[in-house]
Amino acid sequence: MSTEDARYRTSTQYRHWSYTPSALRSLRESTNALATTQVRDAVRRAREARAASSNDNSEAENSKSASTALTDGEVDCLTVDEELKLLDYYCRQTLQLGDHLGVPIEVKATAIQYIRRFYISHSLMTYTPTTILKTALFFATKTENHYFRITRFASDIGKTTTEEILSSEFLLTQGLRFQFDIRHPYRGLEGAIMELLAISTHKISIPAELESQRPENMHNLILESHGHARHYLKTSALLCDSYFHYTPSQIMFASLYLASAPLTTFYLALKSYNPSNPDTNTATSTYQKLLTLIKNLAQILSSIPEEQTPEQRQEIQALVKKLKKCRNPEKADLVGLQKMKREGVEGKDGEDEEKIIKKRKMEREQRLKEEQDLFGGSLK
Repeated sequence: MSTEDARYRTSTQYRHWSYTPSALRSLRESTNALATTQVRDAVRRAREARAASSNDNSEAENSKSASTALTDGEVDCLTVDEELKLLDYYCRQTLQLGDHLGVPIEVKATAIQYIRRFYISHSLMTYTPTTILKTALFFATKTENHYFRITRFASDIGKTTTEEILSSEFLLTQGLRFQFDIRHPYRGLEGAIMELLAISTHKISIPAELESQRPENMHNLILESHGHARHYLKTSALLCDSYFHYTPSQIMFASLYLASAPLTTFYLALKSYNPSNPDTNTATSTYQKLLTLIKNLAQILSSIPEEQTPEQRQEIQALVKKLKKCRNPEKADLVGLQKMKREGVEGKDGEDEEKIIKKRKMEREQRLKEEQDLFGGSLK
């Protein structure tokens, strides 16, 4: 385990995407505060533009009413905690979409980590998660070498265009700092299970001092624990911040601990065994620190429900509605922004740009209506 962790500490995941809980919280608070200011400024500019365009007969009166309407308090933005609840919800949506598309767990897990990383420095109010999650899932099929033609990808999702998926791809890669490697705990679990099975059949010998800790019916216990541990890795571990705070091997041990505490403590004692001092091995500070860490993470994983309660679904439904009212209008149409860049309208004559913006707005409103079928319906 120490060797694996040593290799992990050379990865970009550890060097650039590992945080203490307080540091991660601070980053999210800064992102939320900046987005709140940007949303309110963007809404104010949009309302002023609408007021100016409709100011035909009563300019003074309209200006007064617009000024009254453009108060910060009118835009009720999401809090940090509300954004985090929605982020977890859209991670669940990504799992469901991945199941619908039939992609392997590695693709779904990588996509979720891309989403969670992206929304550290970007707000859900700035870039709509219903678009980002599709892009992240498609991008993960490429980084995980699971070929999926984009036309088929969009078609299988339904009511989605290839333009919508590709419009935020470069934005996503920028948010990921162009670091796409994700270290998962799945291979670590498979390796641990193989080693434990070899120990259970005596193909691998263990120190005599640890024989007393060998679990009863070890072979059957391993087979039962394997599926349970993998289930936690495929669900709970992806629906929290475990990847930001723990190494893949620590996440693996926590899932195995939830599946079987006796098996995990035995295996941890074996991996921590010091032949030069066997009598006090399990009492060493390293072993105790690891065991405490694993228990704490196991408690976090076990606290995440596989299905949300009716009360939680109702709360999420309200937050989804709130998000729709506090999106940044200048960033809502990524497809339109991409088309404007390609057509070279940025910085050109305002009349031509206004026509294209109106056209993109109509296209965006149509897509939002269609999106309801997939993401905006009642939560099950």
